[in-house]
Amino acid sequence: MSASSRRALCASIALAIAGAWSPVFAQSDAPAALPSAAPDRASVGSLESVTVSGTKRDELAQDVPIALSAISASQLANTFRTDILAVSDLSPGVQLGQVPGFRAVAGGIRGTGQNGILTTQDSSVVLLLDDFALTSVQSQFVEMFDVDRVEIYRGPQGTLFGKSATGGAISIVTKRPEMNEFSGAIEGQIGKFDSKGGGMIGKGKLALNIPVVDDKLAFRFTALYDYDDGFFRNDKAASAFPDNIPIYSLYGLPTANPPLPPELNTAKKGGGERLNGTDTFASKFKVLFTPTDHYEAYFIFEFLRDRSEAVPGVNETPALGQIDSGVTRLSNGTFVRNNPSVFTLARLGFDGIHTTGQTDVYSTGTTNNCPGGSAFCQTKGHRVSVEAYNLQQQLTYDSFNLKLITAYRHTTEILPDTYTGEAFLSLFDSSRNTTRNSVQVELRGSTTFDGPFNFVSGLVYTYDKTDMLAYSTVGLSSLLPQTDTALGNPANGNPFLDDRGFINLNLDYINDPTMTGARQKRNTYAIYADGHYDITDRLRFTLGGRYTFDEKTFFRRANAGGPCTANTPARDQVTVGGVCLDKRSNTISRVGGGFTIADADPHNLPLPDSAFGINNTFHDNWDKLTWRAVLDYQAWDDAMVYASYSTGFIPGGFTETCSSITTCAPYESETNWNAETGIKARFFDQTLQTNLSFYYTRYSNLVRSQVVPFTDPFGLTTQETTNINAGKSRNLGVELEATWVPTNDLRFDFTVGFMDHKYLEFMLGGQDLSDLSVPFSPRWKVSAGVTYDMLVGNAGTLTWNTSVNYTSESESSVFNSLYTQYSDRTLWDASVTWRDLNERYRVTAYVKNILDERYRTGANSVAGLWNFTMWGRPREFGAEFGVKF
Repeated sequence: MSASSRRALCASIALAIAGAWSPVFAQSDAPAALPSAAPDRASVGSLESVTVSGTKRDELAQDVPIALSAISASQLANTFRTDILAVSDLSPGVQLGQVPGFRAVAGGIRGTGQNGILTTQDSSVVLLLDDFALTSVQSQFVEMFDVDRVEIYRGPQGTLFGKSATGGAISIVTKRPEMNEFSGAIEGQIGKFDSKGGGMIGKGKLALNIPVVDDKLAFRFTALYDYDDGFFRNDKAASAFPDNIPIYSLYGLPTANPPLPPELNTAKKGGGERLNGTDTFASKFKVLFTPTDHYEAYFIFEFLRDRSEAVPGVNETPALGQIDSGVTRLSNGTFVRNNPSVFTLARLGFDGIHTTGQTDVYSTGTTNNCPGGSAFCQTKGHRVSVEAYNLQQQLTYDSFNLKLITAYRHTTEILPDTYTGEAFLSLFDSSRNTTRNSVQVELRGSTTFDGPFNFVSGLVYTYDKTDMLAYSTVGLSSLLPQTDTALGNPANGNPFLDDRGFINLNLDYINDPTMTGARQKRNTYAIYADGHYDITDRLRFTLGGRYTFDEKTFFRRANAGGPCTANTPARDQVTVGGVCLDKRSNTISRVGGGFTIADADPHNLPLPDSAFGINNTFHDNWDKLTWRAVLDYQAWDDAMVYASYSTGFIPGGFTETCSSITTCAPYESETNWNAETGIKARFFDQTLQTNLSFYYTRYSNLVRSQVVPFTDPFGLTTQETTNINAGKSRNLGVELEATWVPTNDLRFDFTVGFMDHKYLEFMLGGQDLSDLSVPFSPRWKVSAGVTYDMLVGNAGTLTWNTSVNYTSESESSVFNSLYTQYSDRTLWDASVTWRDLNERYRVTAYVKNILDERYRTGANSVAGLWNFTMWGRPREFGAEFGVKF
């Protein structure tokens, strides 16, 4: 067993042993009768009445005329994972995956989502963590622990949640401190991934609730340590390189055994170590202060330290000549269908895993590129730190509640990765390093009048400053032959061979990292009001609106083309219009004075702005009035029918990876509207609950990210990611959630989601692409679960749980490129839990993905250069231990 595996095992066992002794010092209780629904497990025997707060007021979920899923702590616990992807299979219409190369959220709700890591772009689903809004897909990949419930609101929520909620909202509500009660819980988990590269899993959780002053002051402390060894292996070998490099035929050079220079490191396979391991510590400290009956202050401090390994990508580049049934953008800007593949990676001898006949999707490659320092080091993995402060104050008098939320969140990220899935040093290694500071202030008032009219209204201000820089080595360019002239060498007959007879290669692209950067400051102001009027005892009308003003100032530093300096070698000097320009002005070597990448600051570029070909500031603003109207009718005591119309929008913005003045120009806001009708009902003496909704959604000014070739002024072709507004779509769907508890010890859960999402218009480069499939829109999503409680004499209870989740295939790529589809998959999980009669001790054995499905959860096709993907977790089995005191 590896040292890391032993750490995971010891951490989990230590927590379990510590917890086992805790009750010895706690007050003992006499054995109690078997409860029908323990607080930490699925409610077996009755239907819960869950109170939700995402509507800015506390309401029973069954009384809210919105398609929403209220996910309990026990339902989350049955997923045996703590990241945000745990909720993906717990609600219809939700399609969440992982961006290849990052711990970031891909996908969204009801056919929305993105598959990139642009820090300046808003997601289509807003995620709220104890009322603090996160709209960046990297920030949204949160650890969930000590959770009271998760509320998922499907469909545009522009009135209640504001911008960046065209798909909906996910609200995570953690547990508050409890007055007058000392309590605690310790949990440990140990498990293993069942794959060739599968390592150990270890988790530990701690929660302490400490009363300080009766009815006045209480603390709560919670912590999570999440560790695993990963389930990928660094053991994929290059398919042909360096023995055969097909692209060399274009230069009149031999493709078989080409004479490569000896200074080129031709190692083509990693060391076989495990990849994608998790190493995260997170904690929260909470204070609840209620000095009077009318005032309360609730403070949350959050800390996160993530030192996980870099997230690998799997090379699924199509073979040369393989027909791509999707759309390919050519270097001249035109789009073609069914085009033979000419991906650069395959032409260099690095074929994708399917091409080489490889069947292990967890076999990939990553470099050991670590030139020193902390700014750019693949082997140090991802380093993310978060500190967050959230103060919520409430003043309540009779029928009026006033709430003030003041929150601040500071995040630093260093995210190195090998995006190609190859171990060669290097084809494309990069580190995206980001600092983000966010402030949110919201003043909210709500009423609980006895009369027919009640409302909630508020003012919101948010500030966000993001500073991103990237260090990169684009080794792809180093493998392309150069001429003697380009390298400043004397001619010797063959312009592509040096005077030793080796192929002329410019290894600066490997050894001399480039730099880029972007910075954005953002201010958002919003005012909203949402009120409902009881027309009769059974009929209610709701009307709400929100006005949002969003302004952004964007600064971009990118590309070579700065003026020549004393550090510019003669071979990189080009005279344009009588001015000497540097072809590699944005590289580490241009700092001079012996400065190397080991000296670089992770969050401050060492070159002046003038060293970059693009160093421009852009400013723009967007505003929008979003609104909703709802009519709901209480058909009988346990049934409500409703009809609603709602709107949402994602503000326009700037693409942080732009490479020209044209592509750095802002794109416009994406908008949508949704017409929906539904019924929420309970039958058979409160034993069957069914929530059914039908919706029709129209999206306009769709924002689409595309990775396209970019040729700089010196003729070097790379790639850039740009955002554009590309058309319209419509989505027609049905969603059903049902729970049946026929007896006190048996529960059935069932969900089904169907969507038919199509483009109405999709124009790019003057070409109609509207027949493509819309990303993140699986036609079917079905889940079923059974929970059974049984009493085992005086020995306690056994709770059996099993669930099956099916999701049909969907696209992740805008262009529906080959090997970028989310796989259809059927995930079957099962667990059995023993509890003592006092609900103090718990032991669980579980298996996830029993069928050992292999399925993609993300993919990115990079502008004709390569294609890399992310794959879901293999079969996993393990045990959990829990103690309450």
